[in-house]
Amino acid sequence: MRDGEPTERSSAGNAEGFESSQRTLVLRAMDGDLRAFEALVDQYQRPLRSFCHRMVRDAQEAEDIVQDTFLTVWRRFDTLHDPARFKAWIYRLASNACVDLIRKRETRRSVPTDSSDLQDFADLGVSPERNAEVSEAVRALEQVLAQLPPEQKLAWVLFEMQGESYAQIADILKVTENSVRGRIHRARMSIVQGMEGWL
Repeated sequence: MRDGEPTERSSAGNAEGFESSQRTLVLRAMDGDLRAFEALVDQYQRPLRSFCHRMVRDAQEAEDIVQDTFLTVWRRFDTLHDPARFKAWIYRLASNACVDLIRKRETRRSVPTDSSDLQDFADLGVSPERNAEVSEAVRALEQVLAQLPPEQKLAWVLFEMQGESYAQIADILKVTENSVRGRIHRARMSIVQGMEGWL
């Protein structure tokens, strides 16, 4: 369809332009340009905080992980061999920190009960009865997610809540796309079983 062709070209051009400017920003930051690094922090801080919060379920610990991740990025820029893979690299660093924290918690048997993120789904302006029902379902989902193995939870959160593609998740986790699909599938099966009374 001819009418759609310019739009497709312009959106592809926009994506290429973003990737080019992103690569330039990363290269400048790698060379020690503090303003470029601050621009990267501005760009990634909010999505990383949201991702970490969904993983560890504690706002302060998520914030700590994000700050530590940016410090690690600044100190280890020399280990990033391909500036075009910056997003996958920074998410991998944050993911590893989240998984480490979850595993430490498992040894201490402590799970935080911060529900502010998933609670957003309950605040829909509906009747108090319906809102209470949705809140219960949200709490049940949180309990199921807390029981998932970290690798499954990580893949599920990246796909279902962060909107990353199978290819992007595979790049972040350094596994195959088939492995990502398997982890997400197993997570979904566990969620369906755990939420059986709510479906």
